[in-house]
Amino acid sequence: MKTGKSKTDVSAALDVLVKGKYIHSEDRLNTSNIVILEGWEREEDRPNVKSVVSPGSIGYWTQY
Repeated sequence: MKTGKSKTDVSAALDVLVKGKYIHSEDRLNTSNIVILEGWEREEDRPNVKSVVSPGSIGYWTQY
């Protein structure tokens, strides 16, 4: 209700989360019974980001 999105958009987003097994919901009309199964993105779904600064280097703070 307070997302600024339509009920259809919210339902579609919840359906994607149910299909991905991030949440479980018995009654799709009532959002108060949603159970979160996994709260973070899965390791295989995370983007592969390469660090440009080596760990322990102060370059992050001094080279800009």
